[in-house]
Amino acid sequence: DRMGGRTWTDHSLGVPCDLGGSWIHGADDNPLTNWCRALGIDLVYTHEGDPVFYAGGQAQPPARTLDRAAYDFDAVGAKIARLLERDDGSLRALDDAIAPLLDDPELTAYDRRVLAWILAVAEGVEGAPARDMAITSWYPRESGMVNAMPKGGYGQLVEDAAAGLEILCDHRVDRIDYAGDPVTVRAGERVFTTDAVVVTVPLGVLKAGKIAFAPALPAAKQAAIARIGYGGDGVLNKVTLLFDAPFWDTAETRFNALPDDIDQRGAFNTWFSLLPFNGAPMLLGFTNGLTAAAFDRNEDDATIVARALDRLEAMFGRAIPRPAGYHVTRWLSDPWALGSYSYTHVDTQPDDRRVYATPVDQRLYFAGEAADTDHYGTVHAALRSGAAAAHAILCDQRGIDGTFANAPWA
Repeated sequence: DRMGGRTWTDHSLGVPCDLGGSWIHGADDNPLTNWCRALGIDLVYTHEGDPVFYAGGQAQPPARTLDRAAYDFDAVGAKIARLLERDDGSLRALDDAIAPLLDDPELTAYDRRVLAWILAVAEGVEGAPARDMAITSWYPRESGMVNAMPKGGYGQLVEDAAAGLEILCDHRVDRIDYAGDPVTVRAGERVFTTDAVVVTVPLGVLKAGKIAFAPALPAAKQAAIARIGYGGDGVLNKVTLLFDAPFWDTAETRFNALPDDIDQRGAFNTWFSLLPFNGAPMLLGFTNGLTAAAFDRNEDDATIVARALDRLEAMFGRAIPRPAGYHVTRWLSDPWALGSYSYTHVDTQPDDRRVYATPVDQRLYFAGEAADTDHYGTVHAALRSGAAAAHAILCDQRGIDGTFANAPWA
């Protein structure tokens, strides 16, 4: 009943709030930055300066925590490199390397918490639990990037892309028959005919077999879809809390906490103030990994919000006001998404994303973040793959080697 898919700018609390994709990663060299500039949309930059860690109302000295984190990052990287050098094939998941480090009896309690935080960051960035995440993709790619949010939300770009187009909401596609010419698409009782189809549904929808293809997709493509990581027990979810007034230091935009419990490392240890983004006293918190999946499937909104508030009170060391409103996302339970974004699963093969994105019979094309080989899991990956599919259609259907020099993101 809306446009945008996993980019979703909600206004139900009176201000724009991105419930799906929020950031432009690598904003210093990103087509989305160009698009925002073309539309006159300001960017709100984040991750500037050292993140502040809170516990019991005290802001921990960033240098101490970050020095330990840098040391532990190096230790994790070195450990993984050594394990990979002598790997006999049994080493596959990030858990395989991290578990021995966490079990080291010489590891201090503080370092154990820092390692848990590193693990949670990796799980959040990848949208996957460590037990399923390929060890080769453990490093959180975006941590060293220039990152920004489009002020006012991604919905502005969605509206610009949709301008002048006929968009049909509330039409669930059940079947695509590409055996002959034209291609037919069935959505309930309605049937549409076309020269070609671009399939942009989230990978989880294809994994669940919610769209029938006739003939069946090639075996190699089906295998690639099955192996690319998405959904299952992997998800990144958000909780946004709107308050009557800020209770935090408004000079700070990011608040962190070291996990108290390794098994609950994915519960609300990272928060952002959205005050610079939408002008409202709103905090954005995250759940990830197995904790996020359990919340998504088993807990009601009130319970999740209560857990979030408990975490904030532990961080700030005092009672905090009750929120005037909130959002709780459930991307894993959303039948139109069935997850947040794709990742490299332990079973993913190097060529799987290319195979997934490859057109079939010049009639069936695939796009979306999971179809991008380099930047999967990001909004600009979806844009890049969509442009690639459009270019392929121009070449295949019209014999035109089209360019996008005049596109707003060029």
